[in-house]
Amino acid sequence: MEESEVLRFCHELSIIDSNQFNIVFCDEVSFDNWGMLRKRGYSLRGTKLRIRGEFTRNPRISLLCFIHINGISEVYDTSGTFDRHTFIRYYKSFTSKCSTYPGRRSIWILDNASIHSLTNIVNFLRMIGIVPVFLPAYCPMYNPIEFVFAKIKRAFKRHYNESRNTDLLLSFSNWQ
Repeated sequence: MEESEVLRFCHELSIIDSNQFNIVFCDEVSFDNWGMLRKRGYSLRGTKLRIRGEFTRNPRISLLCFIHINGISEVYDTSGTFDRHTFIRYYKSFTSKCSTYPGRRSIWILDNASIHSLTNIVNFLRMIGIVPVFLPAYCPMYNPIEFVFAKIKRAFKRHYNESRNTDLLLSFSNWQ
């Protein structure tokens, strides 16, 4: 984490006319059933913990989430990871629910993922009146959506049943 990046972020936020209603945080997260397996258990001291049973890897799911002052405002999902076309399509879909700056949901706080900072995407957002602000590198603690993701992952692990061969996306939609 560089001090200049943190100062840049603070400066950008200070010159923008913002309130709690026009700021939106955006990020993506992905899950697969390997991450849902329990990592702790009981075994004899000095022996490695063994998990019995067959493991079949289910497809990874990815979520693109937007949160604002009232909580999660939109969740888009895809099987696997986001490609550029799917990502742009979901961005365009969410922009229809946003106002131009300084209206509601007009300031998007984004991390420095390469897909967020593509020139085409940044120019598109600015062209329709949305102000993208990029977080400093390696500063997920400035993005409250990371806390939401941590809660979702904990709940997933708590409710996930290894013996059931269900799709993670189906499990997520049932859990919501």
